[in-house]
Amino acid sequence: MTVTGAVTGMDGSGFSGISLVGSIATMFAGSADSAPVLTALGQVAAIWVGGGTLIPWALIPAAAICGVSPFELARRNLKPVLLGLLVTTIVAIFLI
Repeated sequence: MTVTGAVTGMDGSGFSGISLVGSIATMFAGSADSAPVLTALGQVAAIWVGGGTLIPWALIPAAAICGVSPFELARRNLKPVLLGLLVTTIVAIFLI
């Protein structure tokens, strides 16, 4: 779900993948009550990757206001975001 959310977040919006992530979460959940957790995991991944944290074209407005390079900003955000995705995935595994 994290990878699916991250891939859908690559368009720069971070919210466009909710229908795909929700459908896949429902399919993976089966009869368990884990669909909301899986959907939230995928949506958080999409927002963190595409909502202005990693993808440079989503960082352009913020970088222009701050006067920094969008690529430099994306490079500096890479490690904290990947660490956050890893921790979020681990927490989601325990919640399922």
